[in-house]
Amino acid sequence: MKLYSLHLLRIVAWSFCLVFLAACSRNISKISKTPNETVGSNSLDSADLMLSTKWIAKSISIDTVNFSFNSRFSTLYTNDPYYNQKVQWKVSQFYQLNEFQTYWLHDKAPDSMYYALIAVLKNSKQHGLHADEYNVAKIEDRVSSLYNGPAVSPSEVVDLDIYLSEMCFLFTTHLMEGKIRNLKNGKNVWRRYTKEYNVSDVEILHEILHPDQLEDAIIKLQPANEQYARLQKALDHYRLLENSPLLYFPNIVSGESIKPREKSIAIPLIRKKLSLMDLHVYALPFDTITGSIDSLYYDETLVEGIRSFQTRHGLEADGIIGDKTLRFLNQSAEYKAEIIALNMERLRWSPDSYGDNYVFINVPEYKLRVFESQKQVMEMRVIVGSVSKPTPIFTDVIKSIVFSPTWTVPVSIIREEIIPRLKQNPEYYSDKNYSFFKNESETDPLQEDWNSEEINPYHFRVVQNPGPDNSLGLVKFTMSNDMSVYLHDTPNHRLFSKDYRALSHGCVRLNEPGRFAEYLMRDHQGWDAMRINKKMNDGTPLTIRLKKSIPVHIEYRTAWVNDDGQINFREDIYGHDRVQLIQFRPVKKTSSTFLGM
Repeated sequence: MKLYSLHLLRIVAWSFCLVFLAACSRNISKISKTPNETVGSNSLDSADLMLSTKWIAKSISIDTVNFSFNSRFSTLYTNDPYYNQKVQWKVSQFYQLNEFQTYWLHDKAPDSMYYALIAVLKNSKQHGLHADEYNVAKIEDRVSSLYNGPAVSPSEVVDLDIYLSEMCFLFTTHLMEGKIRNLKNGKNVWRRYTKEYNVSDVEILHEILHPDQLEDAIIKLQPANEQYARLQKALDHYRLLENSPLLYFPNIVSGESIKPREKSIAIPLIRKKLSLMDLHVYALPFDTITGSIDSLYYDETLVEGIRSFQTRHGLEADGIIGDKTLRFLNQSAEYKAEIIALNMERLRWSPDSYGDNYVFINVPEYKLRVFESQKQVMEMRVIVGSVSKPTPIFTDVIKSIVFSPTWTVPVSIIREEIIPRLKQNPEYYSDKNYSFFKNESETDPLQEDWNSEEINPYHFRVVQNPGPDNSLGLVKFTMSNDMSVYLHDTPNHRLFSKDYRALSHGCVRLNEPGRFAEYLMRDHQGWDAMRINKKMNDGTPLTIRLKKSIPVHIEYRTAWVNDDGQINFREDIYGHDRVQLIQFRPVKKTSSTFLGM
């Protein structure tokens, strides 16, 4: 009986020990993600911590009576009040959900979530963002100093814990909505898509139970657009190239265009750079006559490589290495990585979903695509606004079609083009199917003194009547914007054969407007291709309101990855890349922006 009682006592004692150790393990399980993780320069061995109850770390309560969250934001990390206010609100909500306890740091040591967050912020480069924006290095130094001192100050722990939350939600807000808000593009109109107020990052972060879940949570916050994930892979590739010493060679210089089967001293450098960019070996060619290697010869294998390169950069794939091809070849891997990162940023400005059916126009690509049930069903070439009259970047809706349209000339064109022509030749528009109105009364341009100082373009209205020479062509597709921007036909279709097609006054000209009209009217009974063509050419304006309006997304992408996995780049025709890169690059922070350091 005594042996039984002793045995039972041992069982109870061991059970108590196991329960106690399990409780200790739960309390300190977040102290260190792995053994020997460091805080700054000192090592904190989680195995040693688990053997001593005096190291059990506890959260610190935040005294909201004596500590104001609002007072911290007068010297926040961004000059944009929107981000200041939004991050402030998110931080406040986050701590409210956490019962106003420190989350990242404890009284004895950092929580394991701290290490997970630092890893995520350091890896912000995979999103094209920069760890410097979130003061990662200074945070690590401060944490090291905090826990290596003679005593840990609870107020400092609270202060630093909140700062970590601020940096966390600044990063997630950048990831969800983008870093750039004020585009500052002057005449280059870019209307960012307005998204709903989204604080899902607060909810997702609060629901995390283990540090390993943080990275997956971040992935849920990034744009769901498939193109974003593709660009991430391309960015990784160019970051590797950027750090390769093999890419540090001078710009390729050629006095004149290099044609296939010619020789040039620039060819060895072109072959080397193209091999690195394409991760493909373009071997040195042999001279078929002498049997020796000829590094200067522009052989057919390299020609095919250049043609592919030209296609991916929106150039005519003729294999001739001219100025435009050399300009793209001379772009560094670092610059192309920046362009990829910037286009990832632009995806954060785009709608979370384009819907099932929509029209997508990429201005630098000069392409329109139609999607039905999220599958592409149509593609055509377009002409977009010139550099001086750029096509705005915005989202709109096509509501109606006008067959055989008239064109009311904008006042800017009357002032800049029509009146100067009439000053030189009053008969210039006599046979061009235009009607002139002065103070809303029709007038004969031959009766006006166009050289008079009293001529005011705002007193005139000029209308081009329907016909094959009408500037809008035979059909236009109206939208609801206040910029008088729409899609339309053109009398000059030979311009669509050009590679550079930034030629309009701001509207978008379509290469196949009849086919586009037929698609939009597919639900209109009796409107087949033959009837549509007849109405386009009968010279009488006719407006048809669509049964189903369709969204139009006019965007500006200078880098994307196609379905074959190939990265494409395009010329920055309006200078948006140049302007936005200045804003997108990391802002150098001074120590005063970090907790008074």
